[in-house]
Amino acid sequence: MTETLTIKDLQVDLKVIPLTTPFVTALHRVDSINAVRVRVALSNGIVGTGTCTPNEKVTGDTINSAAAVIKEVIRPLLLGQDFGDWRRLLQLVQASIVHNGPAKAAVELALYDAKRQLLGISLTELLGGKGGSVHTDYTISIGDPDQMIAEGQKRVEAGFKSLKLKLGHGHVDRDIKLVEDFAYAVGPMIHLRLDMNQAWSARETLAAANYWKKHKLAIDFIEQPVPAGDLDAMAWLTKTSPYPIMADEAVESYLDAQKVVEKRAADYINIKLMKTGGLSEAQKINDLAESRGIKTMVGCMIESIESISAACSFVLANPNVVFADLDSVFMADQDPDMANFAVAAGDTITVK
Repeated sequence: MTETLTIKDLQVDLKVIPLTTPFVTALHRVDSINAVRVRVALSNGIVGTGTCTPNEKVTGDTINSAAAVIKEVIRPLLLGQDFGDWRRLLQLVQASIVHNGPAKAAVELALYDAKRQLLGISLTELLGGKGGSVHTDYTISIGDPDQMIAEGQKRVEAGFKSLKLKLGHGHVDRDIKLVEDFAYAVGPMIHLRLDMNQAWSARETLAAANYWKKHKLAIDFIEQPVPAGDLDAMAWLTKTSPYPIMADEAVESYLDAQKVVEKRAADYINIKLMKTGGLSEAQKINDLAESRGIKTMVGCMIESIESISAACSFVLANPNVVFADLDSVFMADQDPDMANFAVAAGDTITVK
């Protein structure tokens, strides 16, 4: 009789990597990658690793609260469980506690990492895709306009072909002019993506979009310009804006995605593993969006390579994902675990 493969242990520690420069949005400032790392040990000796990066302004939790949830809530549920009962394991994680997406994500990613090791394949293959590379944009955080333009030019020289601008910290007219000046400075071949992090009104957004369209700026989309709960405003913008509208903070769960889809409140949906609680819920959201003809992007918080590489595998396994915003590994000092998970250069992340 074959011995049942079980979860023998689950350990939690913290991982901190300083950023080369602070990352500033309309919601917060970040100075380092702060990740909770989970290691799931199986009874046969395999150890799977996953990480998460909470964000009190987006996911509603902190690095300390996420670590506590994993240790005190999820760990006791998983110890001794049959690793072969895969669907039940994922259900245990997702049903362990309401909200707390990052904590669930770290544990799920560790489970997936252990499973792909058990099968002797990559995570990309486990998710149904083929090996390859993901091209990401680079996000320019809020700062002095000249500083933002200089940073954009620097990233273009480094090989980035798409740049995402964080807006919404100052006056709308300032941001409208900033985008125009930025576009001219980096050149017409660079695609821009604009993210207000809920800081604008619908009418401000439409006025800005019409101005940029008049000046023929190459903008891929406008991301979450209005408060996440105002789906009526999102729907109005989706109908009237000359540029596509992307939902970000408005979609944390599959239920949120259903509401956005039914209201036609976005042209694109930004899927983040930290919001969804890992890969299983992210897959459900992407499948729903695909069934309704809505393309997606996979984005990130300021995360470490473990979760970034998992997000890249998700991109490679899902053709409906047409944008990637997985740039945090380019913002920090070298991640000590980079060599184990991916190679990053220019605007490209190649997962292992």
